[in-house]
This record gives sequence, structure tokens and C-alpha cells, in this order.
Amino acid sequence: MAKTSVSLAGIKAAIFDMDGTMINNAAHHRKAWQTFLAKHHIVLTEEEFHHKISGRKNDQILEIAFGRKLDPQEVATFADEKEALYRELYKKDIEEIKGLSQVIDELHRRGIKTAIATTAPIKNRDFALEALDLQGKFEVILGEEHVSHGKPHPEIYLVAAKELSVSPPECIVFEDSPPGVESGKSAGMTVIGILSSHSSEALSKCDYHAADFSQIQFTE
Repeated sequence: MAKTSVSLAGIKAAIFDMDGTMINNAAHHRKAWQTFLAKHHIVLTEEEFHHKISGRKNDQILEIAFGRKLDPQEVATFADEKEALYRELYKKDIEEIKGLSQVIDELHRRGIKTAIATTAPIKNRDFALEALDLQGKFEVILGEEHVSHGKPHPEIYLVAAKELSVSPPECIVFEDSPPGVESGKSAGMTVIGILSSHSSEALSKCDYHAADFSQIQFTE
């Protein structure tokens, strides 16, 4: 398969989504949500799961699932329950999407700053970074608690750029879901779609596509 050439001309920072982008954990999140929802007697079809849950914050997902406004304590309790299920399910299987570590190292060699902008809560971020031995590799790590609006709103990418002291056009984004792609594009950034869980057609708004990180080569 031919590699995807990504231009780094004028780029000063690379921002990574986590779920589905750095780690291929969609199946484990799906299983955790299915287990959680079944316990609470809620049923979502595959289509509903794909379009209503992927890339969104837990408070958004829970209100969609329960069909009502939840108070903050309910959200926190339900979210903790579901995420603990996810970590237990995934701990024996977790691995990076192919080529991730090498891409991060190459970006650093080229003087490109790196950040994470994810809807994943802090316990999941710490769990993944420790398991992948990527602690200390990112100048900025943002999660759901740092923003008011989840993806597809551009807020998290705009905040990441500000924290990195770069402008949005100086950033490339790695994403895997339509809401995440829309978030990065709406922020005015170049977006590379990692095709771990969606097709190139579903991520048609991306500037580039790659099956995984090993298929990416950088040019000036």
C-alpha cells in the first residue's frame, strides 16, 4: 500500500485524539457501553451507537441514552461505572495503533510540539499512556473536564492550540471519527483521518487518510 505523504510545511504542532486514533479501543468501549446499558435496561441499535455515541463526551452520551437531563452526580456516577468496565475489559488487549510511537518520535525530532485532545476522562488517559509507555511525550493533554463543549464543537482543538502557543493553521490533527474530524476542521486545522473505525468516505472532510500511523510519511 502506498504511503500517505503529509506536508509539515508551516506546521508547529500535532494534536492527537486518543480513542480510536492512538488506540483501537472502539470494540472495548462498545462492549462496556452495551454491558452498562443492559444493566440499566437501555437498548441502542448499532446505527444509533455509531452516530450518537462515537466521539462524544460521556455527559452527552448518557443524556442521549437515558433520554433525559441528568444531574451532575448522576453523570459522574454513571460515567465512572462505565469507564471502570472499559478499563477492565481492555487492560489485557491494549496496544497502540501501528506506528504511533514512531510518528510521535519523528515529530519531536522535527521540532513539532505534540498534544492530546480527547473526550477520554483522566483515568482512561492515564491508563492508556502508562500501558503504551507514552508518559511525558506530550506537552499538553486535554480531556473532557477542560472544555464546555464536546466534539464536533472545535473548542478542545482551539484550547489545545492556545496552550501550545501556536495558531490553528499551524496544527495538524489526527482523528478517527466524523465528530472529531469536524471539530478539527472547524478549528481551522489540517486533519489526518486514521481509518481504524470509519471509512475514508465517512471521513471525507479530512485532508489526508491513512490506515494507521505506519502508512504516514512526512514531507516539508
